Amino acid sequence: MVKEPSQEHIKIPIAMSRPYRWATGRYLGKLYKEARDNKKLVTNRCPKCKELLWPPRPVCGRCKVEAGEDWVEMSDKGTVIQYTYLVYPLWDPHVGDRVAEDYPNATILLDGGVYLVHKLEEKDPEKLKAGMRVQAVWKEEERGQGLNDILYFRTIEQ
Repeated sequence: MVKEPSQEHIKIPIAMSRPYRWATGRYLGKLYKEARDNKKLVTNRCPKCKELLWPPRPVCGRCKVEAGEDWVEMSDKGTVIQYTYLVYPLWDPHVGDRVAEDYPNATILLDGGVYLVHKLEEKDPEKLKAGMRVQAVWKEEERGQGLNDILYFRTIEQ
């Protein structure tokens, strides 16, 4: 029995943008709106245990009670608790350029008591340290992406 040669299949990947919209809801929507319109971070507080709920949400995870509308404006200043330097060894094979820049990413304790993970402006590993004070640098235009409206956190007060 002679086996017939199978057809060769050629796969051609085509990258297409897939624009979409999604509803943020009442609580996360308030955070997004305040970041976009006023360059502010807001969150809500549990009426029972008085803990700040970050990100804002309708139910307190500890008490299992409805969180309500007790909104608190958060500071955009904080202290770096820990950081890691992200190195992307990714290269575009078509042009030989890097796909992404290396950058430090930090866990920041905002003044007021909530933790946030975000990029740092300072890229010199010798100058990075836990305990350094930082402040958010906001986009000037095209805001409306929640925490992505913050470009990075810049070192303040040495």
